[in-house]
Amino acid sequence: MRLCRRNGGLHATAPQQGAYTIFFIAILGLLTLLAVRSMTTATTDSVRLTANTHSSTEAFLAAEEAMATGMEWLAVGGNTYTSALWPSSAREVVTPLSFPMVNMGGVNGTRDYTMFFGFEADPDGGSLVKVVGRGVNGLGQSATVSQWVSLNTLLQPTALDAPLMISGCLSNVTGTPDIFSQKDSGTDYVTLSRGSTYSASNSNCPTSYGTLNNGGGSTQSAEAINVVVNSGGDLWNQIFTETRDWFEANVDNLANVHLIDATSGDVPFGSNGFTWSALSLFGGGDGFNHQAINNGDWFGGSYGTVDDPAIVVIRGCPGDDMLRRANGNGIGSSGYKFVGLVFIEAASNPEAGTLQCDASAWLRLKVLGTLVVNGDMTNLGRNPEIISAERGGITTSAFPVSGVYASDGSWTVE
Repeated sequence: MRLCRRNGGLHATAPQQGAYTIFFIAILGLLTLLAVRSMTTATTDSVRLTANTHSSTEAFLAAEEAMATGMEWLAVGGNTYTSALWPSSAREVVTPLSFPMVNMGGVNGTRDYTMFFGFEADPDGGSLVKVVGRGVNGLGQSATVSQWVSLNTLLQPTALDAPLMISGCLSNVTGTPDIFSQKDSGTDYVTLSRGSTYSASNSNCPTSYGTLNNGGGSTQSAEAINVVVNSGGDLWNQIFTETRDWFEANVDNLANVHLIDATSGDVPFGSNGFTWSALSLFGGGDGFNHQAINNGDWFGGSYGTVDDPAIVVIRGCPGDDMLRRANGNGIGSSGYKFVGLVFIEAASNPEAGTLQCDASAWLRLKVLGTLVVNGDMTNLGRNPEIISAERGGITTSAFPVSGVYASDGSWTVE
C-alpha cells in the first residue's frame, strides 16, 4: 500500500489506477496498429488495382494500334489480306508499344506490348474484310479488338469492261488490229466503247470500223464486233476512283503505277533492261494464245502481270518511238507490252477530253487489259493486239488499293 497526503492527513492509494492506465494505453496502441495495418492493406490493394487498370487500358491501346497498323498495311499496293489471315498467319508489328511506369507500386520503367494484326474474310462472301489487332505484355495481359473495313481500289468496277474505250470517235481504221473481248462462247461482251461524237467537232462518229479483230489470217480472231456508246467527254471519273490531283500526288507511292509525259521527247519505255518478246497473244482455235498466257512466256518484259497488273497514264499521244519500238533503237521491233490499264489523255487540260491521237505508228503495241483514249483515235493503220482483262482473268480488285474505310458500328472486342 502507498500513502499520500491529502487534506492534511495520510490516505491510502489503490494500485488499480495504474493498471487501468496501462490497459488503456495498450488498447490504444493495438487500435493504432490495426488502423495502420488497414491503411497499408488498402494502399497495397489500391496500387494493385491501379496497376491492373493501367495494364488493361494499355492492352486495349496496343490492340487498337495493331489494328490501325493492319489497315495501313492493307492499303499498300501488293499486300493482300489472304496472306495474313487471323490467327494462323497473323503478322507481328516490328516495334512493340511501350508505356512508362512511374512509381507504380514503387516500380519505375516501361511496360512493353507485342502487337499482332491479321484479317478475316467475310463469311457471307461479301466484299468486307475484318481487321483484327492484338496487344500482349510480358505477363500475358492482353486485349484483342477488330473492325470490318471496305477496300477502295484505284479502278472503278466497270473500268475493264471493254478492251478498247474511247471518249470520242474511232476513225480511219485501215490496219488489221486484233481486239479480242469474248471470254467464253456467249454474246455478253464489248469490243469497243466509244462516244457518240468527235470530241473536237461534235459531228457524229462513223459506224464503220474497218477490221478490228479479223484480218483474215490464221492468227486473228473471228469474234464479231460489239460496239457500245458511252457518255463521252472526260472518261477519268469513269475509270478511276480518285481525282487527277490525288493520282499525281500519290503515283510514286503506288506499286506498278506510272505517269508518263509523252511530250518530253524522251523514250519512256525500254530503259529498264527488259527482254522484249514478239510472242503474239493470238493463236489457237479461239484466237487466244493459251500457251503464251498460261506459261507466262508473254509477260517477259511486260509492264504488269496477271497477278500484279499495271496502270500506265500517258499524257500526250504516244508517237512512233513510244509504242512502235522501231528497229535501230537498241531494243528491236518487238513492241511494248502492258498488262492492266493504259490511259492516254491530253498533256494540257486533259479534263476537256479532247485529245486527238494519231495511232498510225502503233505497230507492235500489245495490251492484256484495257486501252483508254480520252479523246479521238484516228489512223489506226497498224496491227496492235488488245485482249480483254476478263479473257486474261484480271479484275479490278487486283489493282492497288487507294484507301481502307472502316464500316460504321463494326468495332468490337474479340
